Amino acid sequence: MSDLHFVVMNRIQELFSKVRVQVGRGGAPHLHKPLLLLLALGRCWNGEERMERFSVYDRDLSSLFARFYPYALEHSNTHYPFGRLEGDGLWEIEDSASLKRTSVGHLWKSQLFQRDIHGGFTADVFAALTQDRSFAFRIATDLISRFFDVSQHASLFAAVGLPTSWEMTCDSETFRVGDSESEGKEQNRKPNLASLSIRAPRETQGAAHMHQNGLISYLNSLHNVGASGANALAESQALNEYFFEIYEPFEIVDAICDVLTAGTDHVVVLTGHAGDGKSTVALDVFKRLSGLSPVAPLTAALKEVEAVADPANGGRLIHVLKDMSELSAAVRLQKLEMSFGEPGSWLIVSNTGPLLNTLREFSERRQALPDIESRILAYLNRPYVKDDIESHILRMFPKDLLILNMARLDNVSLGARVLTRMINHTGWAKCNACEAQSACPLLLNQRALKATEGGAEERVRWIYQRLNAYEQRLTLRQMIAQLAFAMTGGMTCKEAKNLVLESPSEGIDKGTGGLEGILFSEGFFGYRNGKPVQEAGGLTAVQLLRRQVFGGPIAVDFERELLSSNGNGWATLPEWLKPLSGRWRLRGQESPGVQWRFAQRRMLYIFGQPIPSGKAAAETFWATFLQSPRLRDFDLWSSQQELIISYGERSRLCRACLRVLLEIFSGFSAGQFRHDQERLYLTLRRPDRAVIQPTQFVMATLSFQDFDLAYDVSRRLPLLQFRNGVVKLPLTLPLLDFIENRVSGDLGSELARIHLAQLEWFRAELLRVLGDSSDSFRIQLLRAGIDGQVHAHRYLLDNNRQVLEVDQ
Repeated sequence: MSDLHFVVMNRIQELFSKVRVQVGRGGAPHLHKPLLLLLALGRCWNGEERMERFSVYDRDLSSLFARFYPYALEHSNTHYPFGRLEGDGLWEIEDSASLKRTSVGHLWKSQLFQRDIHGGFTADVFAALTQDRSFAFRIATDLISRFFDVSQHASLFAAVGLPTSWEMTCDSETFRVGDSESEGKEQNRKPNLASLSIRAPRETQGAAHMHQNGLISYLNSLHNVGASGANALAESQALNEYFFEIYEPFEIVDAICDVLTAGTDHVVVLTGHAGDGKSTVALDVFKRLSGLSPVAPLTAALKEVEAVADPANGGRLIHVLKDMSELSAAVRLQKLEMSFGEPGSWLIVSNTGPLLNTLREFSERRQALPDIESRILAYLNRPYVKDDIESHILRMFPKDLLILNMARLDNVSLGARVLTRMINHTGWAKCNACEAQSACPLLLNQRALKATEGGAEERVRWIYQRLNAYEQRLTLRQMIAQLAFAMTGGMTCKEAKNLVLESPSEGIDKGTGGLEGILFSEGFFGYRNGKPVQEAGGLTAVQLLRRQVFGGPIAVDFERELLSSNGNGWATLPEWLKPLSGRWRLRGQESPGVQWRFAQRRMLYIFGQPIPSGKAAAETFWATFLQSPRLRDFDLWSSQQELIISYGERSRLCRACLRVLLEIFSGFSAGQFRHDQERLYLTLRRPDRAVIQPTQFVMATLSFQDFDLAYDVSRRLPLLQFRNGVVKLPLTLPLLDFIENRVSGDLGSELARIHLAQLEWFRAELLRVLGDSSDSFRIQLLRAGIDGQVHAHRYLLDNNRQVLEVDQ
């Protein structure tokens, strides 16, 4: 090889190493450019032309996005790297100077298609890569090693048409030189990249000596904390061997399959927020209809439209459109017309906006479907109740349209059950072959969680229930990202093993230092060693949890036990955590040990198992930790879909609700009324509540006996209802907690305006129902005396005599 050729190769290698890659939130690099470069390197390896149509790159790059970088699919921005690589000195675009660009320099995707623009490596780069294929392989190896997790290397090599391993030996003729002087020059020369023996990517070479569990890499790919998030979406999950043991089936899958295989044709639309699981449900439905194993990954990603023959209905076709939102408006309309116009049933996945627009345009063309948008919105707002499909079918189209909004499904229990599936995944068995398995921090975390025997799932469900009620609903993807991060803390197998092997401690203590940095009870709340983890702030669930301070002081007795060498007296911890708990207890005894005491409480919340004599203390601890005295009851009712409560407790809760309503509607505290007060007064009170009104006019009086409690299965909420449901007040968790706190004497608790507005609505509805039923000649006033006690004063009005008399 000549000096000039060597210089050229070094220059090209430097260009690849300096490719500018944007960094997203959390520090993870954007993978658009690396994936496009790998595609082009694969073309060089396989002897294809230098320049290729953008449409070909768009198709192939979209396929790579689906498998290795699904976040890019949300914007379908294959044209970004196609145009931006030109500035890195490696890439050439046909007629580049004449192409339109945005204000930030991006090419217009539509123009690339319209003008059939070609692109590829520059001529000199292409020549160097094709003349010596080992050079192309080395460049590809460097790219994959820099930007992708080791668990993805083999599949990525194969996806772009490169060998997963390839050996070359130096040709002895290459180094044969005619004289000793030139031979000496060759010996002093830097090594030739093309002559090196290449067997596999660098990490893969190291992996031959380091036990790796692909499950850990998979879990780390589910969150965006120091990872690519490559397996966050269903497009890549469908091809992943680890996914189906973690996947918790949605209860609506059976109902959708029943509708699609019924005797009549239907169009089923799945919509909802990104991350709600629409594509995962569609994948599950497709596999069931196709007779595929529910636990085996697909061999190829789902096509835009998949057709399945239904043998039970004479081979009638059922089509699955995996994501209508990705299509142009014209193509969306075309697909919708096909779904209603051709024989067979369809399952269509779509975001809500594109769905509404397309259905509106479809109905306008037929001029027979008035006010379609408001009708669709009404159906989208309906919660799903098991076995109640009929209320979600709209019969205004050529075929019955079933609309299911995934955002209206209760996913709290579903998300918590995913944790148990992660804990019990068979992939953990691969760790048994690792020499560090007895003290591996990752395994200690998993074993401690497993030792709770479902307790961790329950505690996680309570947290999600609270977020759902107080903050906002999490999508399933957001929950899974948080759980995956809490399982591993972002730690890899290699890091875990090195920590164990380098530790001077013995036994399980060799892994305690590593466990300290990834303990589930810390990672779940976004902490590490008692301090917030900055990169975990990119997880939506952690952002919401940080609005509350979980882990604060409970009570004096609890705090005393927390620092005691005997430990707490109401719960036990798994054996794997006792060394760490002892370490944190000692640190917590020091004056600056606040963070360790918080960490201990979070550990007890997730891992603590109450002893038989400690159940009452456990209930106090959980209620205080969750800052919600009624949450566990609320969770129980939600899971059982009924008000599981004794008659005595039902009566006490109903009366507590009415006593608090009496306070809110009148402005007087419940203690100012007689204890046996059994009436709800609706008074004429200032709406701004800014002025104390010692005397108030009573507009209506209702007996407590006219109220009772019920349960709304569709909304999963208890109800306070008047006269067997004439008027119903949904008792949300914040309202139940407010009532419980007021009854227990906490006068400092406040109710959010949205809930106060709900109570005002209930008051207005009660007045509307009562109408003019009250006697117009009877006047009633509430008045607080000098002793603070409230008394009712009744008067009779004689209009004829213009006399006001006291009603005895």
